[in-house]
Amino acid sequence: MTEETRSTRRLVLGMLSIALGIVSLVGFFSITYIAGIGFLGGFYGLILIALGVGLILPKKEQKKEEIP
Repeated sequence: MTEETRSTRRLVLGMLSIALGIVSLVGFFSITYIAGIGFLGGFYGLILIALGVGLILPKKEQKKEEIP
């Protein structure tokens, strides 16, 4: 898999994950009267948003220090 394809795929999956997380958070506010289900949806939405942000942001390159 080329770097460009991987980057495009990660961007698309990240945006999809953020969109689903937002939908889940909107659902959280509409069904909070059902105990437990609303909170589960809210936490699920936050996890999806965090996953999407993690997919979109570039990786930090680790610098290897050479030991003489």
